[in-house]
Amino acid sequence: MNMTRAELKAEAKSQLHGNWIWAACVSLVLVIIIATLFGPSINTILKTLNDMNEVMGSSHPESVFNPAIWAGSILSNSGSEFLSGFFMLSMAITFLAFTEGRKFNFWRSIFSVFTDNRFVPELLNYILSYIFQILWTCLLIIPGFIKSYSYALTPYIVSDLVASGHEVHATTGITESRRLMNGHKWELFVLDLSFIGWTILAGLTLGIGLIWLIPYKQTTKANFYRNLAGNQFRQ
Repeated sequence: MNMTRAELKAEAKSQLHGNWIWAACVSLVLVIIIATLFGPSINTILKTLNDMNEVMGSSHPESVFNPAIWAGSILSNSGSEFLSGFFMLSMAITFLAFTEGRKFNFWRSIFSVFTDNRFVPELLNYILSYIFQILWTCLLIIPGFIKSYSYALTPYIVSDLVASGHEVHATTGITESRRLMNGHKWELFVLDLSFIGWTILAGLTLGIGLIWLIPYKQTTKANFYRNLAGNQFRQ
């Protein structure tokens, strides 16, 4: 990478200057939609953590390596998580376009995954990456977490490939994201971690601060992708 974390975040602030109202409105609606769909999964997550605590404290700690222990908890309520992911894709696509100087109108921003022939390739890559992450998480939480970073750039790559007229198969974005993130997963993790202070502040404002934090983080992440990938998928 050529740009440091500080430079990526400074670039995001510069891009958002004069565009905060648009970005905040888009984020507000997307957050409401995603929270409505993802909300039921919170109980599942808490139950999974409780199950993990019970297993680790049992007389048979080796059972923590048994996928069957986790499969039921992880897979339940996954449908709502799956649906919320479509709007996460719209968020990624919208802010990637924004960093390139293309500010979608409000409704296109919300539903951008369904525009410009993106839906089918984004859907296929999203479904498979979702399944792969579930399977890795069923083995143990940490491998699933690592794989989430391997696949993190998939929607950006697919968006670039579709825009440039390339044929995109069900695993094209996933494969390219794994290749691109080889040796860079830690960088993206630390970049995400650098927003923890802002996340705490957003929590102290009962979530209101997320309206500004999300555009800031999404714009920074889009810059991370472009800085790492360059124009290799747009040729």
